Amino acid sequence: MGADRANGVVNYCRRPPQRPFLQKIRYAIWNPEERTFLGRTGRRWGVIGLIYLVMYICIIIFFSICMCGLLATMDDRIPYFTLADSIIGDNPGMAHRPLVYEEGALIWYDASNATQYRKYVANIDEFLAPYENKTLLVTRGENQRDCGAVKPPRAEVCAFNTSLLGPCTSANGYGYPDRTPCLIIKLNKIYDWSPNFYDDPGELPPEMPPDIKQYINSTTTPQERRKTYFPYDNTPGYLSPLVAVQLLEPTLHQIINIRCRAWARNIQYTESLKERLGSTHLEIMID
Repeated sequence: MGADRANGVVNYCRRPPQRPFLQKIRYAIWNPEERTFLGRTGRRWGVIGLIYLVMYICIIIFFSICMCGLLATMDDRIPYFTLADSIIGDNPGMAHRPLVYEEGALIWYDASNATQYRKYVANIDEFLAPYENKTLLVTRGENQRDCGAVKPPRAEVCAFNTSLLGPCTSANGYGYPDRTPCLIIKLNKIYDWSPNFYDDPGELPPEMPPDIKQYINSTTTPQERRKTYFPYDNTPGYLSPLVAVQLLEPTLHQIINIRCRAWARNIQYTESLKERLGSTHLEIMID
């Protein structure tokens, strides 16, 4: 019943013996005559296991060497590719709050229904929580400084005072109960990017809104037009500067399209709502 061994040589071309179906299955698992498990002897299983063991050990060693070499050339705070060389690029986008992702860019509520507008108030509260409670930050706010017009050292960041948002506070529901809703606008963070400001009032773009031109013309020093929050360098505890926009007399029962854009020489802007370069878009309807 075992292997034919003519002249002591195993003959693997023999016709397999005829066995009942269940016996075939049992012999396929363990063959007591040839002492094989799943068709291989213990010695052959040992050789195969040793080959795979050596192969995987070599793979692990090779992978570890590659990872060590890669990590040795990387910084956990500085991206390998920055600005124009990175996927994000060197043109910052903008973001706004409130933003309820399930509803998209449309803000729609009835001011007489507290349940409807509270979700927007809660969304802004959640976003501003690290600004108002520094203990929520990784550094617990210990490296934050009131910078003024001076850029802080590398390990420190500028604090942002939410009192600069004016009447847009949580105490009054950011104006949502009174049908004068507030919108919080910010620039998205791009490592090592700094805005190139319009310092010369005589070189302002003709399409720039009159109130921004008036502000620039009313300043007396370039420092008044700059912000010390840039460039963003991935320092822990960093918070982006914010701008609050309040709609004082919005038209009711009608969708209002709003687009906010940033102004700087090195911020590209397109009218296309698909690309939204240098801007953010939202819609709001108040009943």
